[in-house]
Order: sequence, then structure tokens, then C-alpha cells
Amino acid sequence: MTTTRISLFAAALTIGIGALAGSAATSPAHATDWSWLKNDNYVRCLQYVRSLSHGDDAAYNRGRKTCNRTYYPNRPGVDY
Repeated sequence: MTTTRISLFAAALTIGIGALAGSAATSPAHATDWSWLKNDNYVRCLQYVRSLSHGDDAAYNRGRKTCNRTYYPNRPGVDY
């Protein structure tokens, strides 16, 4: 009787794991868009602004918004 229970448990476990793996999404989730890293001029602008801000967050945000306006004009979803 124990062998039967163990084999039934193993079969149920195999089916459960298979169903879980089969229900998983085929493409991974993307939390953010990293395409801006390919824009070298934009990245250079951000690095320059960071070097000028000297840890002042307000100055960095003003510079970042200037970089956004310069390299991504009229782009929806970009925080100016």
C-alpha cells in the first residue's frame, strides 16, 4: 500500500510541476526600457551633468531634464 501511495504522489507531483512549467510565460518580464543606453550622446550628457552637479540632486534633475529635451524631443513618456 505504501508503494502505491508513493507512486501516486510522484505522479501527482510530476503532473503538478509540468502544469506549472507549462503555464509560465514564454517571454521574460521587462521591468524597464534600457534602450537609452545605446544613445551615446545622451549618456555623455548625463555623465557631464552628473560631474557638474557634485551630489546636488536638484541640479542633477535640472540637467537631466535638459538632456531629455535635447536628445529626446517630443517623446511621450519621458520626464522633462
